[in-house]
Amino acid sequence: MTEPSSASSGAGTALGEAPVLEVTDLVKHFPIRGGLMGRRPSGFVQAVNGISLNVGRGQTVALVGESGCGKSTTARAILRLIEPTSGSIRLDGVDVMSLGTGELRRARRDMQIVFQDPYASLNPRMTIRQILSEKYQLFGSEVTNSTISDLLDMVGLAEEYADRYPHEFSGGQRQRVGIARAIALNPKFVVLDEPVSALDVSIQAQIINLLEDLQDELSLTYLFIAHDLSVVRHIADRVAVMYLGSVVEIADRDDLFDRPHHPYTQALISAVPIPDPRLERQRERIVLRGDVPNPANPPSGCRFRTRCWKFEQLSETDARRCIEEPPPLYEVAGNPGHGAACHYASLRDVVRA
Repeated sequence: MTEPSSASSGAGTALGEAPVLEVTDLVKHFPIRGGLMGRRPSGFVQAVNGISLNVGRGQTVALVGESGCGKSTTARAILRLIEPTSGSIRLDGVDVMSLGTGELRRARRDMQIVFQDPYASLNPRMTIRQILSEKYQLFGSEVTNSTISDLLDMVGLAEEYADRYPHEFSGGQRQRVGIARAIALNPKFVVLDEPVSALDVSIQAQIINLLEDLQDELSLTYLFIAHDLSVVRHIADRVAVMYLGSVVEIADRDDLFDRPHHPYTQALISAVPIPDPRLERQRERIVLRGDVPNPANPPSGCRFRTRCWKFEQLSETDARRCIEEPPPLYEVAGNPGHGAACHYASLRDVVRA
């Protein structure tokens, strides 16, 4: 394998077409403060550590990994809901990191988010009409009764729901309102932060289908945050796998699920249920040992080595490389769109799911 070019983190954009979102070496560290008044920095939580990611126009890139690996922090840093420590973020060619307060506020109409919890993301004191109208008012856009009814119709809600309060809706209906709020001003880019994880399984498919229909109708570009790989395989065009603040593998959806190269990705995919009892009994589940390391004190070199089941099979020289040298995203031989952050990914057995 050879190291990838920057295109290896892309989303498979059309030839000659620039991606909508370009993220380069994004870092977010949270200070740990000590001392009598809690003012003295005593360390940092390395929540996001040098992520590079491109998202093509009209496509969905999924960011997956265990809880606490930095997925939501990455999304919020991209939108500058929290300020990144360093890195570059470009949205449709605009340098988001260089925007001042006023410019960033105007830019927010082009980048929106649907939050995970539909119960906490809507103001309980406002009607649905007020919640949706607020978005137009903030950006000086005209809003009428037909504007709100058309918006509700797009997400599958009746016009009479506009004058109800959030507590009168089910979780799935509230999430539809959250989606309506996000798409109100025709944004170029939408972050979907685990939009179905808080919903019943029977409702999840409806919301996923709605998101796909809206993407086709409005040419939306999604960054889809999730830990459910079954949902990811249905909706994503491309998948980036995160572990302890870093992307350890990125590839087109089918390529990643059929030919995972990083041992962490293989473990995740081995846990995805197969709807065929005979095949499910035949395959071997990979169970990771130990816990995720503390992001305030991550392992040296490869961050996954403390849980890698094949680390101990390496020679002393090869193991030392894992201990001392953080692996970059290597390009998988013969596949320029597939990157894996493992020095010895070519030695791993491929787990098929």
